[in-house]
Amino acid sequence: MIIFLYGQDSYRIGQKLQEIVNGYKIKNPSGLNLIKLDFAENNINDFYDAIKSDSFIPEKKLVIVKNIFRADSEMILEFLKTKDFNKREDTILIAVSFSDTGGGKLFEYLTGKPNQVQNFKLLKEYEIKNWVKKSLNAMGVEIAGDAMDFLVSNCGLDLWRLSNEIKKLADFSAQGGSPEGRKIKVIVKSQVEELIMGSREHNIFELTDALAKKNKIKALSALHKALDGGEKPTELLGLLAWQVRNILRFKLSSKLSELKLHPFVLGKIKESAEYFSAAELNVILSKIIDLDLAFKTTDLNEKTALSLLISEL
Repeated sequence: MIIFLYGQDSYRIGQKLQEIVNGYKIKNPSGLNLIKLDFAENNINDFYDAIKSDSFIPEKKLVIVKNIFRADSEMILEFLKTKDFNKREDTILIAVSFSDTGGGKLFEYLTGKPNQVQNFKLLKEYEIKNWVKKSLNAMGVEIAGDAMDFLVSNCGLDLWRLSNEIKKLADFSAQGGSPEGRKIKVIVKSQVEELIMGSREHNIFELTDALAKKNKIKALSALHKALDGGEKPTELLGLLAWQVRNILRFKLSSKLSELKLHPFVLGKIKESAEYFSAAELNVILSKIIDLDLAFKTTDLNEKTALSLLISEL
């Protein structure tokens, strides 16, 4: 079986991967046949070995390959056809690309029947608002119309950033943010203003500036400064993803007005964009998605894992 996930919405791709992996682990609890590759780092021989390797455990093999078009597309296509993945029941291959376009014949093959294909395009503003509303409603919280407008206008259309802010709003509601200490059922604009504004953007700009200039010591210093200031590793990871996504969108966009970013944010992104290639940004996004998945499915030390990620970038 082949599952092909592609598109610019790296957040929803990450969520879909998490959903698939969680379902896989229920049926294959050992997890020993779960293999993750990234052609930004691994080569095509690693892919061949992962598919050909035998297992001592009678469980299905799940192979996730990110940045599928970074390797030789013709060789991959020939290999997939030779192994006839569409008829194999012992292996599930998930091919991932963080782009809406692909590599010629391989792209045609992956998007063709009987493969399971899902294109994660960037959501439009009204779709983002519906997504925010559903996410908050699932947590038993509603949000006023002007509060929603303020949230989206200040966070942009990036789901990584918005998902963090949604969690903060839900926590604020559940912990009794009202003067009487009761759970808040409807979030209003003044509460959104209070919760999402502050020095968080400065922290993430300081971190990405250091990464852009390849100054790992300064980047780690900025990270620990934010952690010591009370930031949660999961929220910092989301902010980092938001910033990297914005830099990538800036590099690929022909109309800056479509980014819908605050002028200050846009200026900082423009500075950082000079130091990164689109390929480098895709590699960073891929690593962020892997760590986000690990945060949600394992018991690793989040602060240590985030520090290791920064040191590897």
